[in-house]
Amino acid sequence: MIIVTGATHGIGRACVEKLAAAGARVVATGRDAEAGRALEEIGPGVTFLPGDVSREEDCRRVIDSALDLGGGQLSGLVNNAGMSKRISFASATQGDWDEVLAVNARSTFLFIRHALEGLRRGRGSVVNIASIAGKTGEEGLAVYCASKAAVIGLTQALALEFGDEVRFNAVCPGQIETRMMDKIMSDALRKKQLELRIPANRFGAPQEVADVVAWLLSDQSTYVNGTVVTVDGGETAGLRTPRIVQV
Repeated sequence: MIIVTGATHGIGRACVEKLAAAGARVVATGRDAEAGRALEEIGPGVTFLPGDVSREEDCRRVIDSALDLGGGQLSGLVNNAGMSKRISFASATQGDWDEVLAVNARSTFLFIRHALEGLRRGRGSVVNIASIAGKTGEEGLAVYCASKAAVIGLTQALALEFGDEVRFNAVCPGQIETRMMDKIMSDALRKKQLELRIPANRFGAPQEVADVVAWLLSDQSTYVNGTVVTVDGGETAGLRTPRIVQV
């Protein structure tokens, strides 16, 4: 049994589709109940449970249900739920900080903390979806960067603490075509500028991240622990020569 949070759209939905296609049983959770019901049409092995990952009681309810369905064991956990706010640090409030950290970092802590015994019994694998923004700063995303850096640090620390029982790895997507990306990247010129700094010359697809997640959950990666895998088309490999932007 594998739990996927933030499963109703984007990378989360792509992960559910990939895992279900491989025959895994998946408990998917998210706040969009309508999209969640559509997830169950992917296959009989997919169960959707609505929930808000920033609420501890919702996290525990999802985990308890997954443990019941999985006979007390979990083979995997994908902490994908996330949010972002493009806001200058000078304008950010404590409320902004608390909201972003609750969804991106605290939920990761809560799901791992409450699922740990089930993961131990299942010799499971945890994949935390961080971001390249957790490895390098980005203007206007200070709060988001801090939240994703926390996810990376937690991943590496837990890999050291539990590596003989449960594997912990992080995936850092770059610019991926998702609903969240659309919300923070509505300006066509800025999007084109971003594309030009990526060696692949395009944004990535959610399925390309899901491929990496599925591999990290599989028996093909049993000696991979504590790694941070970047999926960004080469964006953070170094500096590119500036290109002329035309829109």
